Amino acid sequence: MSSTDTSFELYDLRVEVVCPEGKRIMCGAKEGDYFTLKGEMMYLPQGQGISIYSLCKFSQAYQEIHVSRLID
Repeated sequence: MSSTDTSFELYDLRVEVVCPEGKRIMCGAKEGDYFTLKGEMMYLPQGQGISIYSLCKFSQAYQEIHVSRLID
């Protein structure tokens, strides 16, 4: 991929809450909570919510992974 190429791919993902033993989960999440991303759409199971703060953190991490792949 050249440095001027701005194309990207969207992947379907399932993002699940996993908590290391002895650690505390913040923002109202529970072990096993999840959401799926299909293309640009986000889906939550019925009756489950997600903190916008957690979602922002996930978005930031995903962007950092994408940028690091472009640099490599």
